[in-house]
Amino acid sequence: MSSTRRRIALLAAASVLPALTLTLPATGQRGSDDAAIRVLPVAPTVERLPNGLTVISVPWDSPGIIAYYTLVRVGSRDEVEPGHSGFAHLFEHMMFRGTERFPAEVYERRLQNLGADNNAYTSQDFTLYTVTAPSSALAEVAELEADRFQRLHYDEAQFRTETGAVLGEYNKSASNPMLKMWEALSEMSFTRHTYGHTTLGYLRDIQAMPERYDYSIQFFRRFYTPDDCTIIVAGDVQHARLLELVRQHYGSWSGRRHDPRIRREPEPRQGAERHIAWDGSSPPRMLVGYRTPSFDGGQRAGARRAAAIRESAAMQVIHGLVFDPSSPLYQRLVVDEQKLLELGSWSGEQSRDPHLLVALVALKPGGDFAEIRDALQAELDGIAAGTTEAARIDAVKSHLRYALLTSLETPDQVADLIAQLIAVGGQVGALDEYLGALAAVTPEEVARVAGHYLTASRRFVVTLAPGADTSEGGAP
Repeated sequence: MSSTRRRIALLAAASVLPALTLTLPATGQRGSDDAAIRVLPVAPTVERLPNGLTVISVPWDSPGIIAYYTLVRVGSRDEVEPGHSGFAHLFEHMMFRGTERFPAEVYERRLQNLGADNNAYTSQDFTLYTVTAPSSALAEVAELEADRFQRLHYDEAQFRTETGAVLGEYNKSASNPMLKMWEALSEMSFTRHTYGHTTLGYLRDIQAMPERYDYSIQFFRRFYTPDDCTIIVAGDVQHARLLELVRQHYGSWSGRRHDPRIRREPEPRQGAERHIAWDGSSPPRMLVGYRTPSFDGGQRAGARRAAAIRESAAMQVIHGLVFDPSSPLYQRLVVDEQKLLELGSWSGEQSRDPHLLVALVALKPGGDFAEIRDALQAELDGIAAGTTEAARIDAVKSHLRYALLTSLETPDQVADLIAQLIAVGGQVGALDEYLGALAAVTPEEVARVAGHYLTASRRFVVTLAPGADTSEGGAP
């Protein structure tokens, strides 16, 4: 499968930043049942097979069309062995190599004959495989997908070919300054946790991949197991029929997920800054990252999980307050004073472990990095001080709700949303939990979360400009 047919995970560099999560709304009611009804007209039906495979059907008004998504909860987060980064992303490629029964060209031709489209993408927390097809093709899609997830087959020559394609993808991404900046920000922010390397992996590890054919077989057996996978089918689907097909084609699948020991990252005590010299042409750029909590605090249930999700919800509101084009900061720096060519962001609070909220800034030539960094901090400090009017927080909530409702138009978008929430929250109920938390966000919580997490002591800054000297750790 060519790289042009794969989903680009984020922004300008393929698979460089973690996958974007969809913004969820605050609803007018607190109850999770009401939240689910307002977003999904029919609640998902969930079954778990004896082998651990989870099956979810989501009826959606898309006559004759289904989205057949397979979520594997493995990403670059799980790459704990030194020298072996990038294998989760590599397997996004390898999974299109086919099986002995359905070689790659046969797999692709059969999907094309069905009028189906397939794709995949990798993040730091998960890998997602997607098929959009006529609902009448459900049986054949289930057969094809079940075969490759259980019986993927490739020889060493094919493996070397695909690792070469991954190296080509890295080299192409390396022409964009965002890759270099994200690598630097990740390494500064995470000195122990595997979030310290990007989804693409280190260049030296990618260059060594062709010699690691045997390891690739181990990787597949470790993580591509039924208890690590969730099948999500949204659209014109009958749950009973789906379950019948899954039992038929996946019922004999066996194996248990390997649980790597992922080192816990200590809480930051002081921030850090790094400057990068760039040989190519680029406006001055800056990434400002703040260490944020994980989506659910790593809790399966209970009050601690609920409290963690409440913090994630408050962080989402803060993100809207600061980075929406209508925000005072954006209007001042981009529209009125025109000091910035771009003020973007990545709201990374939807992650399995503590991660980053990142501001992405492109300055006009000659712009002052410190001035923009301090302006961002002042905005966050103001929110922490409780100066944001309750009416503005309510307006952000309303906007978030509208954005979600207008983004869920197809079964693909529905399946993608559910997959992402399961990936970071561990269960389909994470959607309802998050919606309820967003509905309950108060101005006091917004101020407390901003004051605790979005401070200079938890801030990591990477700047880049053509022709500048490189320094480690100093002020830009």
